[in-house]
Amino acid sequence: MTVFSRALSATLLALTVWLGIGSAQAETAPQVIRIGVPDLSTRNKPYAPGALGVAQRQQQLEKAFAESGTRVEWHFFRGAGPAINEALANGQLDVVGLGDLAAIIGRSSGLQTRVLMGSRGTNMFLASRPEAAIHKVEDLKGKRVAVYRGTADQLSFGRLLAGAGLREQDVKVISLDWTAAASALLAGQIDATWSNYNVLTLRDKGMSIALSTQTLSLQATTQGTLLATQAFIDQYPQAVQKLVDTLVDNSASLIDPASYEQYLVAQEQASGIPVALAREESKGMDLRFRFSPRLDPFLSSSLQESQRQASELRLIRKPFDVEQWLEPRFVEQAVSRHGASAWPLYDAQGKALP
Repeated sequence: MTVFSRALSATLLALTVWLGIGSAQAETAPQVIRIGVPDLSTRNKPYAPGALGVAQRQQQLEKAFAESGTRVEWHFFRGAGPAINEALANGQLDVVGLGDLAAIIGRSSGLQTRVLMGSRGTNMFLASRPEAAIHKVEDLKGKRVAVYRGTADQLSFGRLLAGAGLREQDVKVISLDWTAAASALLAGQIDATWSNYNVLTLRDKGMSIALSTQTLSLQATTQGTLLATQAFIDQYPQAVQKLVDTLVDNSASLIDPASYEQYLVAQEQASGIPVALAREESKGMDLRFRFSPRLDPFLSSSLQESQRQASELRLIRKPFDVEQWLEPRFVEQAVSRHGASAWPLYDAQGKALP
């Protein structure tokens, strides 16, 4: 029996007990659920991607919790991971969407969070000035490259370099957020920036897209997490289940190509991200893989590798047990509502398990 199989068996047993307790004793609904997400909008109106973003734009959680009188508060953070971790540390949030590195840094620093769901397979791109003559990874040596430190982007960039035998020390890495990096690149202050598909818009301003994770293995892409504080889970497990059910329903919808196309159109309207660029980013990607919410061997091994990288880069001081960090009971219960064929488990390389 694999580690994941043992964990899943234990999870299902715990779930049976938990459901029994829940049916026998009504849970007091929370007065408010405070949700924190990175703001990825290119406009003044905030925007979040994926299943969580769909829930926010359609007010799904507000509707789901209306009967209990629970308020849902959305907090958007331009400062992404570091700012969200600070809010968690100050007791200002209950549930958050975070990239893997920020989530790992928070947990290592003592934040009592658990991983409820995962997201995966986001491609990254390198935009560069043509005169920088960057055509392959090895050309990055000695170049000034903007990477948003403390976010999943940094780990993805590290994996890109490692594939060519390079390290961060071989590159002049400058930590800038996405907006500042684009401005610096256009002003000639840096040679390149490594980021999400927002940088594809820079082609129209004369920049080159020299490299991307689309030609690399799935492990080179970025992964994300949905976290909840342990205190919130302990006090409101039924509310957590309702929240996860809603998000898994969204994930199930997004694996349908027609629904995904509608999502991209709505995303453009909400964020300003052109549909054509979003299509380009996800070209060739298996939607069932991308929108799998399960805490399977792929996500587990990716988080473990990300923790190893974070430790090597001295971004964390205290490694922790990733398997113990995962809390799969809620997502497995939600997935079971869609049938066993909705999402297979994926191995560490991203291949569907039989």
